[in-house]
Amino acid sequence: MHGIIKYLAGPTPDIRREGIDEIMDVVVGSAMLAILYALLESPGTFLPTLTHEIASAVPINNGTALANYLPNATDPKSMLQWGYLMARQYFDNVTAWYGHFWGGVVGLSVLPWTSPLGWYAQQSTWYLQQMITYTIINLGFIYALNLIAYNAWWLLPLGIGLVIVRQTRSIGTFIVAFLIIVAIVGPLLTAYTVAALTKPLAELGALTKGWTTDISQFVGFLSVLFNQGYQQALTMQTYDVTVDVVLAMALAASYALYRILDEVIVDVLPL
Repeated sequence: MHGIIKYLAGPTPDIRREGIDEIMDVVVGSAMLAILYALLESPGTFLPTLTHEIASAVPINNGTALANYLPNATDPKSMLQWGYLMARQYFDNVTAWYGHFWGGVVGLSVLPWTSPLGWYAQQSTWYLQQMITYTIINLGFIYALNLIAYNAWWLLPLGIGLVIVRQTRSIGTFIVAFLIIVAIVGPLLTAYTVAALTKPLAELGALTKGWTTDISQFVGFLSVLFNQGYQQALTMQTYDVTVDVVLAMALAASYALYRILDEVIVDVLPL
């Protein structure tokens, strides 16, 4: 409305030109918002189909396609919801498991006659502790990305609104590009988490609920650590390296898409 008023009642050609520019900004921004909603949020098969197509080309676990670990969802919101709920479940389970581990180590170290066992449990599992720490960090990133993607329905208007305002156009363009990449990468990383971590975490007991203070359970817990810790830590190391590479590529893809959109918008929307 401000642009229309300036265009119709502007006292000078420059002010009327500014009115036309504001009208074009809003029209193009509204068109972008409608297109992105249609691709990312509205009921349809574009986003799930694209995600499944990408996952089908990624072999994992002796040639099994990553797409086999994705849900059979045709609704974008259902797939994005699965992504962040599953990522949160793994994050909560691993952090709880690590908390119980350190609780047991501290408990053993408090008593003089069990402190050597606590020291041994801490020192002998150093490599596993490092891999668990990196895994928790990566799971936190994956959960955050999926949560952002699931809430794209209100982040998209924010990004488009910043695109319309010329002083904040670069920020808005990056938000839009980031949401597009995250909506695809988030579920893929969750599916990779399920494929890569389910077995090692199950071997370590990290997916088990119902912890107690029973000493026999903790002794069994330590036995699993000593027998399975190193082997499962190697698997986690592969997982962590892969996730770090994918996150770096996703950030690079977001920046590349931002530059493309920024150039297109600058050419379409007059400065």
